[in-house]
Amino acid sequence: MLESKLRDKCPACGVPRQMFEPYTDPMSESRRRILDLHLHPIAVHFPTSFVTAILLFSIATFFFREPVQGFLICATRVMGLFLPVLVLIAFLVGLLDGKIRFRRFKNSLILRRKILFGSLFFVFSVALALSLWLIGLSSVLGIFIAVALGVLGLACTVILSLLGMQILNAAFP
Repeated sequence: MLESKLRDKCPACGVPRQMFEPYTDPMSESRRRILDLHLHPIAVHFPTSFVTAILLFSIATFFFREPVQGFLICATRVMGLFLPVLVLIAFLVGLLDGKIRFRRFKNSLILRRKILFGSLFFVFSVALALSLWLIGLSSVLGIFIAVALGVLGLACTVILSLLGMQILNAAFP
């Protein structure tokens, strides 16, 4: 909390002002400015939302008939086109974020795992987009493939989120 915003006590926990200690950020100001844009956390929400919607819409096609079924299929196919692009953007912004925070990836097992699961998510998103456009959702096989790839993509996002929470506030000076 900025000292200028601190009153008599902490607004979150109620401890008195005297309990606070000054903090000096060990990161350079230019690196901090880039991280404070929160590009990666924002970018990851889009592919997560898209893969979740694709998964749910694919399942929902079983339960609806025309015209709702047609709308679901159309929406799913359009989201499928955008999903690989969104995953790629989140992946690239994640690489930038990791490079700014840690400077090197080879020293961090967590970052290497994030790169692995981000790459897998991209592969699954491309496969999902291709299946939606080449096979479609008009057959049981097409729906099964879309659901399976959607589950795999969603699993990647969950793993990526869990790994990201482990290093959320970590940064080397």
